[in-house]
Amino acid sequence: MTDRMLGKIEESLDNYRVNGIVWSAKTLTDRGPGTQENRYGADFMGVLNITLPDFHVAKGFLAQAKLVRPHERIKLKELRGQCEKMLELSPDSFVFLYSLDDVRVVPALSVLSSNVDPTELYYRSAQRFFEDHFECFIGDRNISVPNSDTLKNLASKFEARRTILLQARDDHSIDPDL
Repeated sequence: MTDRMLGKIEESLDNYRVNGIVWSAKTLTDRGPGTQENRYGADFMGVLNITLPDFHVAKGFLAQAKLVRPHERIKLKELRGQCEKMLELSPDSFVFLYSLDDVRVVPALSVLSSNVDPTELYYRSAQRFFEDHFECFIGDRNISVPNSDTLKNLASKFEARRTILLQARDDHSIDPDL
């Protein structure tokens, strides 16, 4: 599910142009046994770089994804361990809960702070979560990347299995190497 979600985000945003701003998107995936998710808990990392004449921000978040199936409980102890490990790296850590009906995003801190099923916690829809991220209500400045050459190093540092890099630039400052 995560690969599909990140793929759709990349497909819809890559080379999207609006009001003189050009968006680019690229994903990086680390797969196989012994990947970072197996060792540390982060399923993916989102990185956002916006460079406009009067505004610049570089930040990101960590996420663990869980598939929510009807009549099946989430393994709370395992999820809490994954949340704890992500929160050791960044306060901007979240759990994406995939169900047949929607994608809910819950703060990892809420998962650690409660004994209830994560589907019962306060959440944002995926759309609202990314709106908040783009509008700078969510994001850790330590999770940023100056160029594509350092993207793999960043993924390794923040122990993420997959990474999506979203960039927005004005038409006049596009760097083809990013």
